[in-house]
Amino acid sequence: MAEAEVKEPFEKKIRKLRKDFQKNVQPVLRRHNYYLSKGERRRIKRKKAIKRLQRRERRLAGKA
Repeated sequence: MAEAEVKEPFEKKIRKLRKDFQKNVQPVLRRHNYYLSKGERRRIKRKKAIKRLQRRERRLAGKA
């Protein structure tokens, strides 16, 4: 271990670990919670992209 890592308080290490878990492990667990076919995943992804674009357009239209 590097010297900086050794001096870190235990709480800070726990916080880092929790943040890493939420960012890297949780989405994978959620994705494997139940089976989705490739086509279904693609449809969901496309739907989310459309919603995201519409939301962005509404925000821009509201500011202008």
